[in-house]
Amino acid sequence: MIETHGQRANALDALSNCSLFSGISSQDIQTIAGKMEQVTAPRGRLVMQHGDRTTETYFLLSGAVIGQLVAQNGREILFTEIAKGGYFGELAPLDGAPRSITISASANSLFAKLSEANFMQMLTDYPQVSINLATDLAAQLRRMNERVFGLVVHDVETRVKIRLSQLAQDQEQLFNGGIISQMPTHEVLASFIGSNREAVSRAIARLSKSGVIVANRKQIEIKNLDNLLFRNDAVSD
Repeated sequence: MIETHGQRANALDALSNCSLFSGISSQDIQTIAGKMEQVTAPRGRLVMQHGDRTTETYFLLSGAVIGQLVAQNGREILFTEIAKGGYFGELAPLDGAPRSITISASANSLFAKLSEANFMQMLTDYPQVSINLATDLAAQLRRMNERVFGLVVHDVETRVKIRLSQLAQDQEQLFNGGIISQMPTHEVLASFIGSNREAVSRAIARLSKSGVIVANRKQIEIKNLDNLLFRNDAVSD
């Protein structure tokens, strides 16, 4: 359990910013936190694995994790990234099925872990948490639908452009001359858009050659926002 004053303070700070506890009083969050166990994972450590029969729910107090869905052919498709205040593992206690995703720490991380019994009791004791969970699951489903649609109807280059525009917007750099810093590697970018590193590298090279972007190792500069946002004809293959 979370017992020391420092552990409680850290947990309450992160949990108060967790969407699952939106509208929940600090006192109730503290009661819930008292039923959690604090665990750590160094960068790279697996926290849960696809197919596992574990049922705990994890709340990220510090650090970051990355989730990957592994296809039957062995190809890993980047699924989600979770930062401080996020949570994961909520599906298994709900339906009793094996884990649907592999989660690993992408930085040294600290978690609060809640058992299946306590998680289900929490949903009964705090109806607002149940509503928040339903809202979060609905948002996840909508994002997944949009992503699947994009994978079906768009070619690799279009998916790359969409992802670059998303990254630029997230960093408030969606304008001509904007700099997308801390760019993911081509391999990570390929995993996110459901492609492969070679195809992404070719798409980046074409966009650079056509003057849409200037690509460096760690950053990308937007040179032609209209083309990136499909306001003009797309770059030809």
